[in-house]
Amino acid sequence: MYGRVSEPHRDESRRDQRSREESPDAELTTTPSRADEIVRPVLRFPVLAALLLVGVVAILLDLARGGPLLRLDEFVAHIWKFKGPYEYAYADAVDRIGQRLICLPLLFGVAYYLSRRIRSIRPLVIAVGATLGLNFTIGVIKLASGRESPRTGGPALFTGDNVLFPSGHTANVIFVYGLVVALLVRYGNVSKHRRWLLIGLVAAAEVLMTVISVYRHTHWFSDLVAGTMVGGAVLQVSLLADLHWNEVRRWLRRLAGPTWVAVEWAVGLIRPRVVPPTKAVARRVHTTSTDPRLSGSRSGSRSDDRRDPRPGPRPAAPAGVRTGAQPDDRSGGRTDPAEAGTSRTARPD
Repeated sequence: MYGRVSEPHRDESRRDQRSREESPDAELTTTPSRADEIVRPVLRFPVLAALLLVGVVAILLDLARGGPLLRLDEFVAHIWKFKGPYEYAYADAVDRIGQRLICLPLLFGVAYYLSRRIRSIRPLVIAVGATLGLNFTIGVIKLASGRESPRTGGPALFTGDNVLFPSGHTANVIFVYGLVVALLVRYGNVSKHRRWLLIGLVAAAEVLMTVISVYRHTHWFSDLVAGTMVGGAVLQVSLLADLHWNEVRRWLRRLAGPTWVAVEWAVGLIRPRVVPPTKAVARRVHTTSTDPRLSGSRSGSRSDDRRDPRPGPRPAAPAGVRTGAQPDDRSGGRTDPAEAGTSRTARPD
């Protein structure tokens, strides 16, 4: 029927998959199998990410020309009065959910677990690469804007030595925890009910991070909104890169050129430490299995040893029985008298 992969294509896909697992640079294979070509997803443009980045640029331009967002930031900052830098003990503890020291170990730990689960470093590469991309984007915008905090100055851009726009905390929350949930849903065993529960927790954490930052006077409101938009944009790009994994690898290989050899060398060093080799897994399963079908040769050798434990020549066969003759199964192991009477060495009764 239409949409089904034929048996030869399926067998070829299985052989290609086994060869990729056994090779040290399996994650860098750029030639997809026939079955992958048949079911390859259509490459999509990150429309949502582009719109979010355009929104960040629009916020930046409005703040630069002294638009209405400056007045909005001043209004939100006066909702709570600043008490002092040491008067927010509980809020400071909650604020740590957006710090890289707290959220990044969780992301890398989940990616490492899923890489071993599916026997591919793909989740780990997505996590590390997307994290580098997020920090690069946030850092460039911060250095280009320059903005004081509500504790030390006004909301105008390009003044002071602080770099607050956009907020790295809100970007970390939406990106890191969102990517953790996306990887668990895609490569883990998460039910539909738990999936929506995790998505709701990520949204609640983002709202909580925004409120805590406004309450502590560490960011202007536009900083927090822009950080959320940057984190969401990088999150969508990372998910699309995971979806179109083969196309992204081929594009990176063309972009790297001759330096791709160094990437293959690095992956060849990392992959055996993350994903156990296929032969080692098969050997461990074989030695720990109690199924007699998996250890038939070994059990057969033991049975032969129990059948004849004493070394040396076997005793001679009794008179009237031919050496090497096998008993008839239909007679229950008894020799036919007619056959014994025709033997040269047998004597009639």
